[in-house]
Amino acid sequence: MITVTEEKAIDFESTARIATEAFGTKNVTFSPSRMKWLYERGFGRGSAVVAAFDGDKKIGQIVLLHQEVYLDGRPVAAAQLIDLFILHTYRSPALVRRLYKEVERRCEADHIRVILTLPNETSAPLNARFMKLRPFLSLQARVGISFWWPRRSHMKFSGLLKAMPKAEAIARLSDFVTPPRENGPHWNAATLYERLSDPTCDYAVHATENLLLVSSARKTRGISHVLLCGFFARPQMIIAASDVGDLIRAACGFWQKPIFVYAGINNSLPRLPGFAIPARYRQPILVQLRDLDSGEPQLHFDRFQLTDSDFV
Repeated sequence: MITVTEEKAIDFESTARIATEAFGTKNVTFSPSRMKWLYERGFGRGSAVVAAFDGDKKIGQIVLLHQEVYLDGRPVAAAQLIDLFILHTYRSPALVRRLYKEVERRCEADHIRVILTLPNETSAPLNARFMKLRPFLSLQARVGISFWWPRRSHMKFSGLLKAMPKAEAIARLSDFVTPPRENGPHWNAATLYERLSDPTCDYAVHATENLLLVSSARKTRGISHVLLCGFFARPQMIIAASDVGDLIRAACGFWQKPIFVYAGINNSLPRLPGFAIPARYRQPILVQLRDLDSGEPQLHFDRFQLTDSDFV
């Protein structure tokens, strides 16, 4: 008998294996250590795993990553939907509907107001049909080239996060918490530190007096580049274009890669870095959202970057 329920004790080795099998492509391999980190600590507020079982055999799931989002100066509970999969032999509209119905029930029970997700081509129509999620943001990939280190007098620090003692890393991040007046996912120093503690990736942090950048070395379609994962401004400060340029040069210099990529929105920056890649070469990243208070995505975000997703 097929059952759908919240999974309390997760076997991450088995779940990673099932997820990899369900996606059925050599380009997608799930890491048990990354799943454990992401579900338990990655966004600082834990998660709920809604799973489908055939008897004792797990056959699919949807995960709700719990987040805190600020809207017009006040915090609201949010959940980001990730890692939807069902083993091929069990796929059916009825089972998909049951998974989403249980997700919706969990959101109501936990008083979640905002549901959001960054779907792939397969899950986007399912989210729209079964959860009434609507297009909210379109994050266009932007690319640029930077060769030189910044003027050192303008840099406060630049280094690998994992190389810092935890207390030191949190202290360095503490000046760049996201302010309540800024609409979007909220990060304090501790939750941002956890977000950057992915066991499968390395992150560097770079800061001037008023702006912090999180970066990581990546490779896409064989091209090595620096991913600008997110910018975080010191609250109530006006950010100069020179700060953005200094941090990008610091990141490219640190990773020894001249090409950088950014995707997101951030109203604290004077302008977004790089140049937009035309959609014919790289489709924008879709963000779907549902505001359970209104049923429609009428709210707005001032900031949403890759650090706000499970993508990086």
